[in-house]
Amino acid sequence: MTDLRRTGDECREVLDELETYLDGECPGDFERFVQRHLRVCTSCLDRAGFEQELRALVAAKCKDCAPPGLLDRVLAHLWATR
Repeated sequence: MTDLRRTGDECREVLDELETYLDGECPGDFERFVQRHLRVCTSCLDRAGFEQELRALVAAKCKDCAPPGLLDRVLAHLWATR
């Protein structure tokens, strides 16, 4: 029972910081902890893989830029409604 609870705590810790890990912004010690955990936890590894695939899909599909002047119109509207 202790091992399962420890693993559950580790999973929560890894998943709570998964975005930071995938962004490459973890301190070295924590990055190594996540890497070790992902080697032994298929559930967390699957989640990390899903997040990586989602990021790649969004990056590939969301390359359009806003039309010229859109930001200015939105800001003007926001200021006018204050």
